Formats: sequence, structure tokens, C-alpha cells
Amino acid sequence: MSWKAMLLLTGLCESGGLQAQEAVVATGVCARLAPQTGLKQQRDGTWRANMLGGIGATLFGGTTGASFLVGPIEGSTADQHFEKACAQMGAEIGCNLVEPARITIGTKSGNASADVAAGETAHVGMKGRYLTCREGN
Repeated sequence: MSWKAMLLLTGLCESGGLQAQEAVVATGVCARLAPQTGLKQQRDGTWRANMLGGIGATLFGGTTGASFLVGPIEGSTADQHFEKACAQMGAEIGCNLVEPARITIGTKSGNASADVAAGETAHVGMKGRYLTCREGN
């Protein structure tokens, strides 16, 4: 086999492997919020993002914060569980999400939102400088 044919075959095998990796899509509320907020999955399965971030904040200090809004998704009606979805629990403010709902998170980078699909539950919150997300409650 010529070296050109081997190179072409290697290229095809590598591109097929990349397509297989791209086909694996993370699911869940946290995975849908991740691209918008910078959440990264931790080893224990939770998601976390340092909202302070950057060398400037490390050297000179800074502040961070987030706002949380939980409401109905299109086609559903407002329910009482939305009113009590978010609460302060010690040093953390968090929202327990139960489907159907939409969470909107406001940060200095802008707003991020995701729908809680049928059968999903999640806890999204802010503790210290970290935005956190955990599937299930």
C-alpha cells in the first residue's frame, strides 16, 4: 500500500472517530446551561463555574453575583411551586427546579436560560463566587 493511501485511510479513520465523539451530547439542565454560563462538569457529576474569574479579579479583587428567575415554559401555567423555587440556604442562594419550568440566570456576562424538560429536576445556585448546578434535587 502506498504512503498516500495510508495517509488517506488514517485521515478517514480519525475523522470518523471525531464524528462519533461529537455525537455524544450531554443532556440535562446543567448541560444546557453550560455553554451559556461557563459551567464545567466536576468529577462528582455536579457542574461549577467561577463567576469571579480572571487574573485581574485575583490581583485586584472584585465582586460577582447572579440573579435567578424561575417561571413557566410556553404552554404551561404558572404554579405556586415557582414562588418558592428559589431561597437562601445559609451562604448559598439556590433554586430547586421541577419540570415544567424555565430558569433564567442573570450574570455580568448576560442572561442564560434553559427549560427543565419532562422528568427532569435540578438544583441551580450561587455559593460564594461559584455558580453551581446539580441534576436531581
